Amino acid sequence: MSGYSDFSPYQPSPDEDRTARLQKEKHKQKQKNVKGKGKQSAPQNQSQYSSYQAGDDLPPEAYQQSSLLEEGLFSDAPSIGAAKGSQGGVRVNKYQTKVPIRVDIEAALTYVLGPITGVAFLILETQNDYVRFHAWQSSLVFASMMALHFIIMFISSILSWMLFACDILLIAWLSYRAYLDGASLERYEVPYFGALAAEWVDTE
Repeated sequence: MSGYSDFSPYQPSPDEDRTARLQKEKHKQKQKNVKGKGKQSAPQNQSQYSSYQAGDDLPPEAYQQSSLLEEGLFSDAPSIGAAKGSQGGVRVNKYQTKVPIRVDIEAALTYVLGPITGVAFLILETQNDYVRFHAWQSSLVFASMMALHFIIMFISSILSWMLFACDILLIAWLSYRAYLDGASLERYEVPYFGALAAEWVDTE
């Protein structure tokens, strides 16, 4: 046999190998260019919403939130249109009085001398609504009782003394209720006069 077969694996020539490598490099370069264009498009879209005055690239939600913060809608400051001197979140102490006396004792004292103490506490106590309610009620009830005394005095002395006893019992009862309800600040209302006193206090 003059010749023999070569069973070794096929090996490309140097020219073919170089051509394949150049094609692979071109393909990789194209993929890099496509990715680079995709990354550059995102900032360009965001820059369309940026403010030309601010000079920064922020989404429109950031500008909306900043404007709301400037208006105080998301802050702890008082809301727009609030009254001067008012502060949000400040609690009012309903047991605080202007006169240095406990609220239950002060409310009970409004009935001691009838309309005299009632008017006195209306002048002195200008802060606590519970005390002012009892002061108004005392003034209204016992001023009416005094007017009734004046009329009955000319009719019968016995009826006048009976009405005086009713005054003492009413003073004791209303003082007791004002003192007892001082813990809960619940208003004990006398028919007609109590509703009138509550209305005046609430509209002050």
